[in-house]
Amino acid sequence: MTGRVVLVTGADRGIGYETARYLAAEGGYDVVLACRDQDKGMDAVQRIKRENPSALATSMQVSVV
Repeated sequence: MTGRVVLVTGADRGIGYETARYLAAEGGYDVVLACRDQDKGMDAVQRIKRENPSALATSMQVSVV
């Protein structure tokens, strides 16, 4: 844990994914990918970790109520 947490919404694709990927690569942040689809969020985390094994990234599901 770095003590600096960044929450990126829509992070399973597009600009959100690229933002999360960039922040995770920087190494100074714990990145939380907030996605509507849990499977896509986990896939995005795995892609980031394959590219940068030391990345601190996780995902969370966002529900619309």
